[in-house]
Amino acid sequence: MDNDLVLEQPALSRHHSLIAEDGDSYTVSDLRSRNGTFVNRAVITRPVPLRDGDEIQLGDATIRYRCTRRLEPILAPTDYAATQRLDNVRERAAWLLLVDVVGFTALNDQLGSEAAVRQMQAWITAVRPLIEKHDGHINGYLGDAIFAYWHGDAQPPTALLAALRAIEQWRPTSPLVFRLVVHHGKVLFTHSDRGEELTGQDVNFVFRSEKLAKTLGASALLSEAAVQTLGLAGQCPACGQSTIEGMTGTFSFFTLPPGFNA
Repeated sequence: MDNDLVLEQPALSRHHSLIAEDGDSYTVSDLRSRNGTFVNRAVITRPVPLRDGDEIQLGDATIRYRCTRRLEPILAPTDYAATQRLDNVRERAAWLLLVDVVGFTALNDQLGSEAAVRQMQAWITAVRPLIEKHDGHINGYLGDAIFAYWHGDAQPPTALLAALRAIEQWRPTSPLVFRLVVHHGKVLFTHSDRGEELTGQDVNFVFRSEKLAKTLGASALLSEAAVQTLGLAGQCPACGQSTIEGMTGTFSFFTLPPGFNA
């Protein structure tokens, strides 16, 4: 690995977060990790300046940042490049879809890494056109999952509904068992040399909700916001309610309507 610090924690992503020098101080950023990065128990969605004694939580690991030297105030960036980066950040409404293979670690142990990867590649090859053919944008392949989105302020929900229906129709012939999670919320879109990056509380909500799908026994899990914006209110059976780590309140979840894949 090319990480400076490697922690043997299953909840950590391969590249989870970055602590970087920023003038006379240091900042911590989340690298689109699956389980998020927390500073003083608050989830972060953008670089956060660190102060002596700050608690940083990475998955199940908690570390303490220590720096006793005097820190000068950080001046706001004024150069053109920094201003351009800020201009590239835009908040937009979006539908978010996470499609995640179930039990890939066990499959890897059973078949061996090479055979398991071949099955994963075949699965991705089948799922990808079901998303892209219906105007979905795949943001990334995250280990054993696909993360995609639809712009909620520019596209009708019919595109996402068509994609979900296509995925559910394909599910019985899928080479791998999978779960999916759908949510609607506000997302920070940032353009960089790596393409379009998505961050924000609602992005973290999707990844943390995926853990609930197994607990709630749902192969397809929809947030209340997704049900309302997709026009499915009153049609989707309730799965239950749950808290979400790092977020305030209790959230209701639903599954797709009966016969949705017909």
